[in-house]
Amino acid sequence: MMQAALFLAAHLALPLFGLPVAVHPSLRGAPLPARAAAAFAAGAVALTVEATLFSILGIGWSAASLASPLLVASLGIAMAWARRPVPAEARAGASRWVAAAATALAGLAVVHLGLSLFTARATSTDFLLFWGVKGARFAAAGGIDADLLRRGFSHHLVPDYPPLVPIVFSWSALVAGELPWQFAPSLAVLWLVAAIPLVAVFLRRRLPPNTATAVVAFWTVAVAISIVHSASGGNAEAPLLFFETAALAALLAERREDPATSRFFPALALSGAALTKVEGSVAVVLILAGVALRDILERRPRPLVRLLPLAAAPIVCLAVWFAFQATHGLPVGYRTHGELADVHVRHLSSVLVGMARHLDAGTAWFSWVVPLALLAASGRRSRAALLPALSLGAGLLLFFLFDYLHDPTDPSIRIAWTLPRISQPCLSALILAAGLAGASRGALSDPRLPLSGFR
Repeated sequence: MMQAALFLAAHLALPLFGLPVAVHPSLRGAPLPARAAAAFAAGAVALTVEATLFSILGIGWSAASLASPLLVASLGIAMAWARRPVPAEARAGASRWVAAAATALAGLAVVHLGLSLFTARATSTDFLLFWGVKGARFAAAGGIDADLLRRGFSHHLVPDYPPLVPIVFSWSALVAGELPWQFAPSLAVLWLVAAIPLVAVFLRRRLPPNTATAVVAFWTVAVAISIVHSASGGNAEAPLLFFETAALAALLAERREDPATSRFFPALALSGAALTKVEGSVAVVLILAGVALRDILERRPRPLVRLLPLAAAPIVCLAVWFAFQATHGLPVGYRTHGELADVHVRHLSSVLVGMARHLDAGTAWFSWVVPLALLAASGRRSRAALLPALSLGAGLLLFFLFDYLHDPTDPSIRIAWTLPRISQPCLSALILAAGLAGASRGALSDPRLPLSGFR
C-alpha cells in the first residue's frame, strides 16, 4: 500500500516540474485546475527530455538526480514569468442546473473508469508486455536501458517507441522503490481528469458556457467508456489522448479576430504527443496541416510563420530521442510495417469491415453517431474553423487503413486488438469539432462572447 501511495505521489508531483507553465502569461488567466493540468503535462515533457539527456550523457537516474535540476529550473523560470503582466478577462459560467448535470455525468464516468482500472478490468496487455516492463527495467538500470532495447529477444518491447510513458513510470518507481504492477495502470485516470479542465476552458473561449459544459460532459463520458472498452489502462493511450486533445482544443479556440493568440501551450502539448507514441508524430503532422489550411482559408495573418513554433517544439523533442538512439547504436527513427509501397489491396474489404466493426467505442457507435449527426446538421457553416479537428480525425483513420493494408495476411485480428484504442484521438477530435459546429451560428465568430478561458 505504501509503494502505491508513493507511486501516486510521484505522478502528482509532476506539476512541480512544469510550474512555469502554470504562471505563463498565456495561461495565468485560466482557473487553477486548468493551470495545474497544464503544469502536469509540462512536467511529464520536461522529465522525459531531461531523463533522455541524462541517458545520452551517461548520468544515472535517481529520484534526487532527476528532481533536483527540474525543481531549480522550474522555480527560477516560474519566478521570471510570474512578473509579466496579464490582462484581466471576463468569465462566465454555466447555469447551475447545466453545471450540476454535467458534473454528475462526468463524475460517474470518471468513477466508472477509475474502478475499471483499479480492478484490472481495463488493464492493457501491452502494459505487461512492454510499457510496464520498460518502466521497471529503466528504473532498475538507472537510465534508458539500451542493452535491453537492442537485444533480439526484446523485439516485442517495441524498442523504437518514444520514451515518455516508460520514463514517467520509471520516475515514480524510483520514488516508490519499485513499480506497483497492480496499481500502476489505475493512474491512466489522471490523464483523463487532467484533460477535463483544459478542454473546458478552451471551449468556453468559443462557445456559450452552457454549450461548452455540455460538450465537455459528453466528451468525458465517451472517452472514459472508450478507455475501459479498449482496455487502455497502463499503456500510452491515455497520455496520448490527453496531449492531442489539449493541443487540438487550444488551437480550435483561436479566434480569427485575435491573430496574436499565444501558441505556447499547444506547442508544448504537441511535443508531448510526439514523445508518447509513434502515432503521436503522425497526429502532429495532421494537426499542423489542418491549422495551416484553416489559417490560409480564413486569411489569418502570417499562417506559415505562426506555424513554425508549433512544428519546432515537437521536432526538437523528437531529436533528443533520436539522438539517444544514435549515440547508443540503436536504429534511428521508427520502423514501419513492411515496405511503403507493399500494399495488399486484396485485404481492403476485410480491413474496412473490421474497422467499421471495431469503432463502436463501447457505446454501440452512439458516441460517434451523435457528433456525426451534429456535423451533418451544421452544413458548411464554419467548416474551415474545424479543419484542425477534421484533419486529425479523418487523417488518422486513413493512416490506420493504409497501415493495416501492409499486413501480408488478413489483419482482422490486429484490427480487433488495436483499433479500439488507437482510434480514440479520432473520436475525441470528432466530438470537439461537432461541439463547435453544433453551436449557434455566432458562437464561432462573435467577438462579443465573454472569454471564459484565456489567451
